[in-house]
Amino acid sequence: MDVVYYIKALMKKKWLIIIGTILAVVAAFFFTMNKSRLYVSNAQMSTGFTIKDQITLRDENVSLYEADVKFENVIQSITSPIVIGQLSYTLLLHDLTSNRPFRYLTEKELKSDEYKAFNKETALRICEQKLDSIQVLTSYNPEERKVLEYMKLCKYDYESIRKALQVKRLQRTDYIDITYRSENPEQSAFVVNTLYREFTRYYRSLRSERTVENVGTFEELVQKKKDELDQKVEALRMYKSSEGLLNIEAASGSELSLISQLEKSHLDESANNNTIRSSLQTVEEQLRIISQGKPAYTNNEEIVNIRKQINKLNDEYIRTGSNDHDLEQQIKTLRKQYQAAMASTGSTSGTQVTKEELQQKKIQLESELNASDMNLQNLKRKIGSLRSSVGSYANKEANVGTLQQEVLLAQDEYNKLKEKLNSAIDNRTVPTDNFRQTLKGQPAFEPESSKRLLIMGAAGIAVFFLSAMSILLKEFFDSSLKSPSIFEKNIDINLISTINRADLHKYSILEALQRSPGDTDASLRKRQNTFREMLRKLRYEIEASGKSVFLFTSTEPNQGKTTLVQAVAYSLSLSNKRVLVIDTNFCNNDLTVQLEAKPTLEKFSIEPEHFSIDKVRDLVTTYSIDNIEVFGCQGGDYTPTEILPKNHLLNYLPQLKEYYDFILMEGAPLNDYTDTKELAEYAEKVIVVFSSHASLKQTDKESIQFLNSLDDKLLGAVLNKVSEDYLEL
Repeated sequence: MDVVYYIKALMKKKWLIIIGTILAVVAAFFFTMNKSRLYVSNAQMSTGFTIKDQITLRDENVSLYEADVKFENVIQSITSPIVIGQLSYTLLLHDLTSNRPFRYLTEKELKSDEYKAFNKETALRICEQKLDSIQVLTSYNPEERKVLEYMKLCKYDYESIRKALQVKRLQRTDYIDITYRSENPEQSAFVVNTLYREFTRYYRSLRSERTVENVGTFEELVQKKKDELDQKVEALRMYKSSEGLLNIEAASGSELSLISQLEKSHLDESANNNTIRSSLQTVEEQLRIISQGKPAYTNNEEIVNIRKQINKLNDEYIRTGSNDHDLEQQIKTLRKQYQAAMASTGSTSGTQVTKEELQQKKIQLESELNASDMNLQNLKRKIGSLRSSVGSYANKEANVGTLQQEVLLAQDEYNKLKEKLNSAIDNRTVPTDNFRQTLKGQPAFEPESSKRLLIMGAAGIAVFFLSAMSILLKEFFDSSLKSPSIFEKNIDINLISTINRADLHKYSILEALQRSPGDTDASLRKRQNTFREMLRKLRYEIEASGKSVFLFTSTEPNQGKTTLVQAVAYSLSLSNKRVLVIDTNFCNNDLTVQLEAKPTLEKFSIEPEHFSIDKVRDLVTTYSIDNIEVFGCQGGDYTPTEILPKNHLLNYLPQLKEYYDFILMEGAPLNDYTDTKELAEYAEKVIVVFSSHASLKQTDKESIQFLNSLDDKLLGAVLNKVSEDYLEL
């Protein structure tokens, strides 16, 4: 299929589309003719959700997603039953107490049961109570139910208001637009302004209740965390007090510094001890020399001076905190000089000493050595004691650190809850929202346009396109062979003729071919004229083939073969041709029945030497139309080879051609029976009939392959029962 086909299909149905469009426009006109004229009022409110121009108590970031959620929450709240319920109470109170109510009841409404059961005083009391307490009416209460029914009568109920109300956010702005339509301009303005007021009252009341609940909850939590924090602080204080720790870091740092100083003193004393031992060894060596009768010499004066300098610098080094690097280097240098001097006491360059002086010197050095050893032991004990004390400080410091960490965690939790408490208190003291009514609703001067032309145009266009789309979809999904172009694209058989539908219920085939309907029935006249012309074209193809014996067949039953064979026979007879019709469709002998022919085909058997045309004509049925004779069959569940006798009629078709101009046979459907395949050898040309209502199936394709295998014997196909709308498609 191509675009041209679809365009032609639409053009064939153009009147259907046009009539449908006109009816839609007319229906839209009558629909809008009695439509009430409505007055529209608009109000706008700013939410402040996307604006950051005020001073806030805390830093807050504007999230567009959160803002969208807030907008949706506000819109849902405005259109909620509780807020619209407050509006309904206000409208009803206005109508019951004002001399100019927004709505007047009709006579029919005044006679209704709802109006008769309504009590004005009770309704005023209930509406005022519900309005003050921000509550909704309940249908379980009989009195409130009557008020609800009266509201519905006045069109003040939730559903009626919701249908006329539109609440939406103006895109990409901070504003919400409230629109209401009613038959009274003052009512429309009253509704949009009152709705904003009732919403803010409900919203702030709800926020106030939540804030009070939040403050009470946070106060309890803050007090609980405060008690926990006090307990942690007290536990830390008690531990430090029991261990005598005011400042564990300062105490441990002081003792570590003292250990460092004592270790330095221990090193110095060790060096002094080594010096004394060296001097003692020198004196003992000198005594050994004297005991051998040799003189001994010494540099006592130099050694004494060096020792004095060492002692003086060592005292100064300890006094300054053992941190002076220069003094430390000077002491090391003097000690090296002292050792060198002691080592040279045995040389002859010094002063000669006596044995008594050396013994005196030995006693002095031994005394100094003992004192040095005692000093070293005292320093070791003091260092060990201090190191043990520092180790205990590590355990105490770990315990104190754990307690301090617990205090910090408790302090952090307390601070967070305290901040939330302050936020809740701030929300109670500062404005709870930034809602502002930026545009107040005003009564409209003129009613809203009924948009009649727009509605009529939209209805017409919608029906136009729906009709066109319906036709196109029907054509697209219709797989039948409804037009010649579709047939040629799907079936590889030459289409020799197309036959349209004819009204054969009202007229016989002969009448359809010979007479025309009255002038009053133009469509029927056109259809029968077309039918007659199509048959003439088929008759021409048959005559132009130059053959006389034709077999009409089909792939499926109910394709119109029987009617077509009769029509072709009648058409040929009109051109003064002698036609013999043989009903070889044994499975369905409608041709025999309709033409009232004698069922003699199965019984006909004549020896070749006895055959003559006269004997055949004795068995045929002569029809009321000249030049048409019929050879009928009895019919049954059998094929030609199974039922026909040895010398059957089909064997004498060459002889029959000499008398009859055309011999027409009808075969059974190819998909279900083999009759056509057996009869094809007797026919000179085969014509296959397809109904335009049929769809091509796999079995049809197999039958078409057989027909194509007949080559020149296949004259072509006839597309039958084609609707007039598809003849040219």
